[in-house]
Amino acid sequence: MARTARADSPAEGTRCPRPGVRHLAGCAAMVLDADGRVTQWSGGAMRLFGPPADKAMGHDICDLLLRGTRHDTVRRVLQDVTAGARWSDVLSAECADGRVHEIAFTWEPLACPGVWGAVLVTAVDTTPSQHDGADATARERLALLNVLSAHVGATLDPRQAAENFMDIAVPRFADTATLYVLEGLLRDEDRPYLAADGSARVRRLALKLGTRETDEQQWHAAFPVDEVVSYGPRHPAGRCMTTNAPVFSTATDFEIDDLDRVIGVLGEPALRYLEKSSFLTVPLAARGTVLGFIAFSRSPDRRRFDEHDQALGEDLAVRAAVSIDNARLYTRERRTAQALQDNLAPRTLTAPPGLEVAHRYLPASSMRAGGDWYDVIPLSDTRIALVIGDAMGHGAVAAGAMGQLRAAVRALADIDQPPDQVLRRLDRMAEDMDAIQCATCLYAIVDLATHTCALACAGHPPPILLRPDGGASVIDLPPGLALGLGDPTFARAFTTTEVAMPAGSTLAFYTDGLVESREQDIDRGIATLQRALASPRPTLESTCEAIITALPRQYDDVALLLTRTAY
Repeated sequence: MARTARADSPAEGTRCPRPGVRHLAGCAAMVLDADGRVTQWSGGAMRLFGPPADKAMGHDICDLLLRGTRHDTVRRVLQDVTAGARWSDVLSAECADGRVHEIAFTWEPLACPGVWGAVLVTAVDTTPSQHDGADATARERLALLNVLSAHVGATLDPRQAAENFMDIAVPRFADTATLYVLEGLLRDEDRPYLAADGSARVRRLALKLGTRETDEQQWHAAFPVDEVVSYGPRHPAGRCMTTNAPVFSTATDFEIDDLDRVIGVLGEPALRYLEKSSFLTVPLAARGTVLGFIAFSRSPDRRRFDEHDQALGEDLAVRAAVSIDNARLYTRERRTAQALQDNLAPRTLTAPPGLEVAHRYLPASSMRAGGDWYDVIPLSDTRIALVIGDAMGHGAVAAGAMGQLRAAVRALADIDQPPDQVLRRLDRMAEDMDAIQCATCLYAIVDLATHTCALACAGHPPPILLRPDGGASVIDLPPGLALGLGDPTFARAFTTTEVAMPAGSTLAFYTDGLVESREQDIDRGIATLQRALASPRPTLESTCEAIITALPRQYDDVALLLTRTAY
């Protein structure tokens, strides 16, 4: 059976036209930075306001569209929106036809990793139109864009963002939608590229059909999510990504393999069904890079895609692309931070003979990485170094600083000098570590033979000693100055203090995130820690867990290190 399809529209199988008629461009979307400069300019924005993307990118939105007192209004709006507010109002703006139109602007924050302070702007032309149905179409588009904005940007997982987009686009905009991203995008390539001939290797990230559940299961079996496929430069996907423009197409433009899969689901009547269906392929582009594409289709019993749908499809794709790219960047940053934390901080601590150890690390952020750290370093058969520290900040930068400090402490511990000398040298080393702005540290040497503990502090919360009789007291140490401040006046401020540590004593090291929070000050937190430490527990691990439970919810990274000498 010959595989042919009928082209009922002159635009079928060709690149979508970019009309300049105002009634085809009544709605637009764009992204601004915190200063009001354009960072993303959709096709709808070009048709509504006139300037192409290369002329709009990087320009102030006021200089581009608005005049007079609107500058002050927009500046105030940007301040509020970047702080988390949402704002809508009608402003006069210069449009593509050379006239000033009344445009309904909606401004909302895009608070995602890598784009803090970015603002998503939706614009709808409210000027009465001479074309029947144009105002209704613009209102419909605005409603769909608002629904999309509320749902797609609510996740920081690329696949979930893609699926959320599908739930909005189908069946409101199309009967089926498939979202693909360039395979290199998910391999953490900064700028995934198309092949030199325009072909693309893409991954199917989401598929949605407005059909019965049994049919959808068959479609997912034929076109599984996460499958990697290649499309040539003549395929609608290749043309769409190469030109960064929407493409209308027919069934004759598709790959034989795709047609065979459709026939496998629908049977031989699929060809007649496809001949009468309408197809629209729209590029996914964010931050000047084409990330992939979305393939939409409408069944024969629904209105075919036209130029109105082209404009809406582009604006939908702008929001989907920014959301998916934000989620991808967040995932990559989180994965990097976790890798740093896993490789730079000890996953487990080996307790030397004569010493029992329990510990906890609770990151404040979902990236599970931060600047808190601790370590146990055997110096000899009877002497063990204990250290805990807190590098300012969270995420990958703090984790990197933490890793440098931990490595430096281990190197200094090999010299086996008193704690104050270790901190003094560590302070000088921290001055040359660019990632370290400020860090606290507590270093101690436990001598199991003499039952003593020598400690020195660099701006860190004081340790707590639980004696064998059950009494818990804060060890009074000269506080010292935090590491990395680079003030030679305080170079001798580190002082070693020696305390008795009888057999069966427990020493508690912790960071300020454990004892200081919005609910209580640090003094109350330390008192709560003392009580939790002094309550009898069968094991050191259970004591560790009881302490974490007793303290209020943490808003900062938390590290806790408990050590107990054997009886």
